[in-house]
Amino acid sequence: MNERTAQYPGQIHNVSVVYNIYRIILPLILLVSSLGQNSTLLGALDTTLFIQVCTGYAIFGVATTFFIPASTRFIKSSHILTGSLIIDIFTITLLTYSSGGMISGLGLLLLVTVAAGGILIRGRISTFLAAVAALSLIYSELYLALSVDNSANQFVQTGILGAILFATSLYIQTLTNRIYKAAVLADKQASDIIDLEKLNNEIIQRMRTGVVVVNTEHRIVSMNSAARSILLPTLIIDKEQEEHPYKIPAALSEQLELWKINSKRQPQPIVIPNSTRQVQLNFAFLNPESDSDVLIFLEDNRQIVQRVRQMKLASLGKLTASIAHEVRNPLGAISHASQLLRESVTVTDDDKRMIEIILDHCNRVNLIIEDVLDASRHDDTTAGLISLDAWLSKFIASYRSTHELCDEIKLEIVTPEVKVKVIQGQLEQVLNNLFDNGLRYSHKNTGSATLLVQAGIEAKDGDELPYLHIIDEGAGINEEDESRLFEPFHTTESSGTGLGLYISKELCEANQSQLIYSRTALGKSRFSIYFGNPDRVMT
Repeated sequence: MNERTAQYPGQIHNVSVVYNIYRIILPLILLVSSLGQNSTLLGALDTTLFIQVCTGYAIFGVATTFFIPASTRFIKSSHILTGSLIIDIFTITLLTYSSGGMISGLGLLLLVTVAAGGILIRGRISTFLAAVAALSLIYSELYLALSVDNSANQFVQTGILGAILFATSLYIQTLTNRIYKAAVLADKQASDIIDLEKLNNEIIQRMRTGVVVVNTEHRIVSMNSAARSILLPTLIIDKEQEEHPYKIPAALSEQLELWKINSKRQPQPIVIPNSTRQVQLNFAFLNPESDSDVLIFLEDNRQIVQRVRQMKLASLGKLTASIAHEVRNPLGAISHASQLLRESVTVTDDDKRMIEIILDHCNRVNLIIEDVLDASRHDDTTAGLISLDAWLSKFIASYRSTHELCDEIKLEIVTPEVKVKVIQGQLEQVLNNLFDNGLRYSHKNTGSATLLVQAGIEAKDGDELPYLHIIDEGAGINEEDESRLFEPFHTTESSGTGLGLYISKELCEANQSQLIYSRTALGKSRFSIYFGNPDRVMT
């Protein structure tokens, strides 16, 4: 049975429109030609029939072109197409008959109809149309020979034209199949290219590295979302330029000019104004053979530093294994020997004092080793997405049940349902240290171990970042100690190791978070953790 190519209705529609126009123009030309010349063969046998058929055919062409409401359905229906083409065949046969048969030459017009059928309708149905056309011509010539005296015998010419009609049908079918296969392949390739372009755009837009394309005038042609978040506050806007209104910042433009002079030169990082971001630059020509547009890659140095810190924490984990064997065992022997010596009856009071000093410093060194080991004690190294308010409620309840120096910890959720992506074990270690310090200093200053914990979302560095504030009632930290607050082994307590805040800061930054110290409007001490955007935190 017949086969339609529904994959390409647009091309079929174009062929059908051209053929419908042909249906209108052909009868009009024939009608004008028959009226304009007395010597023409058009309508020579039956002028009235010729004019009527031409008029009806023109009306049919106008109807199929302009007055069929569901033209797309008309094109897709092979039965309707076949019926309309059979009407064309019978119409041309009648025109040929009214003009005296094959001698008029109008039978050749059936080649156009058969060719159109081969294009519009694929399969054996187009061969059927050729058979209908050939039989119509033969019947017309036979009827003409029997009804008209002294008519010219054109059966040979009719047979030849019938063979040509079949040959045309077969050739058009073969050619159309090739065209359709090529069109299918072209359409698939075009679809693959579109899908690939969409995929590339999606990848570029989701990249953490900012990508900017600038022209020779240092105007931005395009940029991804990461670049937009980094540069948008600093872009220079030229309202007179409608096509590319944004121009890159002066610092970035200067680095680009220096790179063009010497492409082997490593560009210097630039600091984004009104932000703590420091951006590392890399440049590349889109077309190395000409002075073309330039690709600029922007990478936040904080991410690079975070990767370094993650590697440093991993190295620290390996180092602690050696510390445990090489330092802790001899230290235990020293401590044990000192304890035995202190219990000796021959030891004087002065010697006992020296032994106490040795034991105190052994305990101090042991605390340092414990703090260093804490940095690599958690096996969970995969960041997970947590609801901060729910997680804090559970953590505070667990903390209060295991710590005696804890009168009250008040939790304020400024923004509910805040999601953060962190390694939970490391966040617990950080909060344990911050809670211990805060409660101790609150108790020391007010006699009551209390804390205020606030959680929400705050605008920082041009982004909406989740935060966690730990506010205590202590006396605060002076300016000199504040500048060295997160340095390793710096402590204001005689019994402290000076590693707690340092390790807490390292763990925060390994989770793409930021631990900072500040004071509230009332002068209270506040440690704040600003978590990374959960959509961009690396796992």
